[in-house]
Amino acid sequence: MKKKIFNLKIDNEFKKLIPPLTIKELYQLEENLIRDGCREPICVWNNIILDGHNRYEICSRLQIPFFIQEIEIHSHEEAIAWICENQLGRRNISASTRKYLIGKRYEMEKIVGIRNVDGINQYTPKEVRSKSLTKPRVHYSTVRTRERLANEYHISDGSVYRYGVYAQSMDKLFKVVPEVYSQVLAGKIKIKHTHVSALTKLPEQTIKGLCRILYENEDEFERIMEEHITLKKHIAPAHETPKPLVSVKNMPSYDPDAEISTLSLTIPSWISSINRTGAAIDLSKVSDTARIKLKKELLVLKKTTESMLIAMEEVL
Repeated sequence: MKKKIFNLKIDNEFKKLIPPLTIKELYQLEENLIRDGCREPICVWNNIILDGHNRYEICSRLQIPFFIQEIEIHSHEEAIAWICENQLGRRNISASTRKYLIGKRYEMEKIVGIRNVDGINQYTPKEVRSKSLTKPRVHYSTVRTRERLANEYHISDGSVYRYGVYAQSMDKLFKVVPEVYSQVLAGKIKIKHTHVSALTKLPEQTIKGLCRILYENEDEFERIMEEHITLKKHIAPAHETPKPLVSVKNMPSYDPDAEISTLSLTIPSWISSINRTGAAIDLSKVSDTARIKLKKELLVLKKTTESMLIAMEEVL
């Protein structure tokens, strides 16, 4: 196959698995492609890019011909697992990205492994698949995948499982605040595994609010999340029974405490921010415009707080 400008497809789910290059790295890549041409083929599956997104963008823009290499893959999950494995072979990925990619690969290969028990795959009729996937076989396939990846990456199988949970939580975070997802995987923002998991179980607006706090003060974010996790441990029973599947007949009842609990988690960060700002600046040197703006917002906050307190007093 000759080099030429191929018209390829980009799958955003695939692309988000590729750690982004820095501006310096992109400039260097562009210079290399202009000088030497595109030496490495762009890997594709069904005309969708698996590896080489940056090279494809530059080559398409500058009309630099390139080769493509078709990868033999049979499913969307298998494609994601291939990308994860390929990216894990690179040396310039952060520790968070490595954990995420191992976890994501585990979650995808677990699905592929279950499908392939006794030769079952995506082409097998649904009724045959459902009869073959008995609980013991599914469990065996899952454990086997975990042990194999643990040996490959020289970690414990428990770590592989935890990375799988981490990957699921990070995918949820991507849907709500994709910029935070990118910053965490790039190693620019650090969040504990337990905090990511707890954060992504909260309402969407609460996640966005806490992520704003994370950008301003990582220590404050950690304190809030630790308080939230501790509170849940005290409230939740030691041994929870499995929750029934939600249907029209057993829809969960409205929880009147949910919004109040969320508000209670975020107020301490407001107080901390106000106290920290008051201690760090000399108000006499602040411009009139900035002082007037802050005073206006503080008065609105005061009025809102007083209204809430009055409303609470009325029901006591």
